[in-house]
Amino acid sequence: MEQQIVRLLSETQSSQDSLRKNAERQLKQQYGNADFPLALVAIGHHGDVPLEIRQSALLYLKTFVLACWSPQFEDFAGQLYGDEAKKAQVRQSLLDLALSGRDERKIKSAAGLVVSKIATADFPDQWPELLPTVLNVVASGADAQLHGALKVLNELVDDCFNEEQFFKVAQDLVKAVYEVAIDEQKRPNLRALAVSVFRSTFDTLEMVMEDHKAEVKGFAEQALKGWIPFFVTVLKSTLPPAPAREVQDDDSGAAELHRGSVALKLQVVKVLMRIRSLFPAMLAPQSPDLFSATWSELSSLRQEYHLMYIEDDWQGRLEDADGLPYTLDFLVLEELDFMQACLRAPPVRKELEQQLQRANPGDSTWITEVLAIAVSYSQITVEEEGLWEIDVNIFLSEEANVTANYTPRTACGDLIIKLGEWLSGLTTESLLLYTRTLYESNASWKAKEAALYLLNQLLGDFQD
Repeated sequence: MEQQIVRLLSETQSSQDSLRKNAERQLKQQYGNADFPLALVAIGHHGDVPLEIRQSALLYLKTFVLACWSPQFEDFAGQLYGDEAKKAQVRQSLLDLALSGRDERKIKSAAGLVVSKIATADFPDQWPELLPTVLNVVASGADAQLHGALKVLNELVDDCFNEEQFFKVAQDLVKAVYEVAIDEQKRPNLRALAVSVFRSTFDTLEMVMEDHKAEVKGFAEQALKGWIPFFVTVLKSTLPPAPAREVQDDDSGAAELHRGSVALKLQVVKVLMRIRSLFPAMLAPQSPDLFSATWSELSSLRQEYHLMYIEDDWQGRLEDADGLPYTLDFLVLEELDFMQACLRAPPVRKELEQQLQRANPGDSTWITEVLAIAVSYSQITVEEEGLWEIDVNIFLSEEANVTANYTPRTACGDLIIKLGEWLSGLTTESLLLYTRTLYESNASWKAKEAALYLLNQLLGDFQD
């Protein structure tokens, strides 16, 4: 049976329309076969079957589950798969695959997705051992197993838990991923995935917050006591050196370390933005430390970013197989947004206003330093420069389309606008002075253009 299904799955990927449709029809005819889902899982396990067919088998299993596993699914087709003994075999085999020690990210991601779909119907009543098994692997599994367990947890948090279930498991779940996140012996990409799972819990908190304000607030306060110091530590840590361009895509060594470290920092900034949107008061006391750490990193990354994207054409906006962004342009973009958000925090504003009051006339202030950061990151990249040279009107049209092309340059414009809304006179005067200084020096044309771009953004906002 498995060989027949492998053949049919291969034919569903055929460019021949008749062959593909015939294969799809024959697969659907297998829905009444009690061994069909077990065969699909077995193909997913089989190392001798091509990877794309194994992945296809698991994705087809997801389609089968949504159509036949439980009437509660919107796509339920009316033909219930009711063999409870075989259902238990499917659940166990799928979980074994998702938590296996083999380093097969695409297979594990697909298996984890099906696990979460089944769990939506069967957890906890028919599958009480699911979460304890996954949390046990998170606590003690090898790296390959840990990766699978974190993917399953992420899917469960996103897709499975209702309000009652979430509050029953939230404390143990958050503690488990926290231990992974703080463990510096773990690979950075695994720690980033653990932070991503923690961030997903805030989506659930937001959904239940209106009906459970006290419980949500108490849970968040307790959880953040440990997480916030960790976030500050990660933001203050130094990124490892970037690998040479010719080895940037290697799956080991310096390239993997750099990608994972960027991904970890990026997930930390993302979760901080999420916390700030839901619980700004909880983050306010730490906002000066967070602002300072973000500012410091943006200052230190300017040269690396400049070499990669302003002078060279490194590929940006990349994500790994787990959907985690890992390129420097993504990190800079998130940190610029977070810096802008921190500027609105009362403790940060109070500290910065005090610094301005203590400054002597003619002294360089923190405003000038922010402008220097903004000019650095708002310079057009080599990629944008190519578009400029082809047709400047196309470049300007693309730049105006903010929703489709939100870049560090756009984020810098927003940063300066927010600064101008708070300190309009000082921001305008400082930017004019900084622009004049650039034009009187041997600064590059990109730096001069970036200053004019920021000035145009600021004055345009004043006009609006």
